[in-house]
Amino acid sequence: MKEVALDTHAPGRVLDEQVLPSNIAKTIPVRSNLSDADTLANIRHAVSLDLPWLDESPPHNGRAIIVAGGPSVHAYLNIIKGAQKSGAVVFAPNGAMGMLNDHDVTPDYFVMLDGRPGSVRFINDGFANKYLIASQCDPSVFDDLEFEDVTLWHSNYEGVQEHTGNRPCVLVSGGCTVGLQALSIAFAMGFRSIDLYGFDSSFSGGLGHAYPMPENVGEARFEYSVLGKRFIAAPWMMRQAMEFQIAARQLADEDCTISVHGFGLLPEIARHMSRPAMTEKAKYELMWGFDAYRNVSPGEHAVEQFLSVVSVTDKTRVIDFGCGTGRGGRKIHAITGADVLLVDFASNALDGDVELPFKALDMSETMGLSGEVGFCADVLEHIPTDSVPAVIKNIMACVREAYFQISLTNDNCGALIGHTLHMSVFPAEWWLSQFGNYKVKWFTGDEQTLAVHVSY
Repeated sequence: MKEVALDTHAPGRVLDEQVLPSNIAKTIPVRSNLSDADTLANIRHAVSLDLPWLDESPPHNGRAIIVAGGPSVHAYLNIIKGAQKSGAVVFAPNGAMGMLNDHDVTPDYFVMLDGRPGSVRFINDGFANKYLIASQCDPSVFDDLEFEDVTLWHSNYEGVQEHTGNRPCVLVSGGCTVGLQALSIAFAMGFRSIDLYGFDSSFSGGLGHAYPMPENVGEARFEYSVLGKRFIAAPWMMRQAMEFQIAARQLADEDCTISVHGFGLLPEIARHMSRPAMTEKAKYELMWGFDAYRNVSPGEHAVEQFLSVVSVTDKTRVIDFGCGTGRGGRKIHAITGADVLLVDFASNALDGDVELPFKALDMSETMGLSGEVGFCADVLEHIPTDSVPAVIKNIMACVREAYFQISLTNDNCGALIGHTLHMSVFPAEWWLSQFGNYKVKWFTGDEQTLAVHVSY
């Protein structure tokens, strides 16, 4: 039994209004529109039917177009129609089928995931050449399609494998929406060139869909931002936009090209994901433009521990390496009266109200600074692995002793710009070995974080 795409249920931390791929399960949990008992009952019914099941096909040169229901799809209907005439295969989830029919487009495939009995209206409102129906769909859907070309597919729903048995099939994941699962279905069918239309994941002019969706009337709406550009979206829309990032990267790793057309939250994220490679300095200059990144200052929270293990007075010169917002260095100065110098290579990192000396320097190069104590909180994990020894050496060349706090986990925020921030994620033992040329006076940590005090 094969599984397509991904598992998106990873724990994480909520950062401001941003919802990130590593925390979507906690921030916007998946809420099934059916009870587990009803869903599994539908699956039992579906597998009892004499229908072909979706299986994996070898890659081919065909082009798939998945048309979702976002309002922006109206601007592309003629393009979709022309592409289909040129040989592209059109997939239409839910109400997109009827909407396309209204504009003289017959989808090659209708895709359905929704298990609610009322969702049979999507079948009654339109027509397609073939139908891809999830096993969790209501039995009435299969009744209405009795004389149509139907293929059964299985969402990777908990408990589904108890009912599929040993019969070869694909377990489809990739996200919480039928649009994202259609992306995985197209991939399983061998398509490696996939165009997405109507994947707005946000409201436009108060509308969330290009067609009536009475099921979604009254749903909660929140404001989210991408590089300062703001969008109104329902929680499920935001989750779809975040899960898309994971799915798109995984499929890209399998040589699948995904092109997103339209406007809205998800297309905006996709545009930034396609940005070319950035220098480390440019990466962080961009990151500091996000309130969500700026709102969390690990250095500020590490100050109490730092001062409990390192002697600092008003006569001490402290250098805050990789100071970020500068709030950590400011807190050290406020508590001890120490002379604090802030260092970071992103000149826009500092908060506007931080009034301490600052130098914009690259720690991978000799800095030529002089102080007694170094403070470096949640910085080293951001350094490319081959540069870690040089950065430690350059920091220790400036001070007699230093406190380092190091995150041992993957980053949350890199998805905001489509780039990884934590370049060196290793267990505590690896990091301790990097201080082999110095005296480790003290260290503590857990699975998330290591703190270490080193000197000559």
